[in-house]
Amino acid sequence: MFKKSFRLVFISFLFLSKITCAQKQTSDSSKPLITAKEMIAPGILIGTGMVFINNSTKAEQKEWHTKYLSSFRTHADDYLQFAPQATAMGLSLVGVKGKNTFVDKGGIIVLGTGIMLGTVFGLKKITNTTRPDDSSNDSFPSGHTANAFFGATVLATEYGDQSVWYTIGGYTVATATGTFRMLNNRHWLSDVLVGAGIGILSAKASYIIYPWIKKQIAPKLPSNVSFVPVYNGYAVTGNLTIGF
Repeated sequence: MFKKSFRLVFISFLFLSKITCAQKQTSDSSKPLITAKEMIAPGILIGTGMVFINNSTKAEQKEWHTKYLSSFRTHADDYLQFAPQATAMGLSLVGVKGKNTFVDKGGIIVLGTGIMLGTVFGLKKITNTTRPDDSSNDSFPSGHTANAFFGATVLATEYGDQSVWYTIGGYTVATATGTFRMLNNRHWLSDVLVGAGIGILSAKASYIIYPWIKKQIAPKLPSNVSFVPVYNGYAVTGNLTIGF
């Protein structure tokens, strides 16, 4: 049963990539901020995760891990969770323009990360779910997975129209992160699925909220900021000019 469920989840992640690849972002103010089509993927992930939250599925997962993967350990998930965000920001640094500037993209990531972490840790505190390895009671949902899918959604939104491989690559890394969390016996299948959905929704919420925040604070910011680096032979300094 668990192996069949795992295959179903893997197929759903591939379906998620196809859905996101097909989505086209628009700046037309007459269009809705988020469409029903964009809600399909996170809805499927969270809904499926709630189905698999039962004790029967957890018992099968634990039995499967004990039988086949009791000695499996990797720290890859600790690093992979940050790869999509790092890629989205890094592409700007090497001159590949996304839909937003480097600064705005950073603001979107900071805001979305706050939304995602607030949701994840709030649910962890409320649900008090024991991890598969019995190490703690903060299993649900998976923060690593939420972070990875948040970054993958940002990467897909910024660069998905330029190449489908940005979207596929981002969600492949995010899927690998969630998979490793289960293989490491740190999370239940339901934790990973719901975490993925939260990550996607957090990114989409950030893209809606950030422009409004920017509009509110932009008039209060200096209109002219310049920085001129200076090298005196020993160290790099600079002159910062701020005009209002």
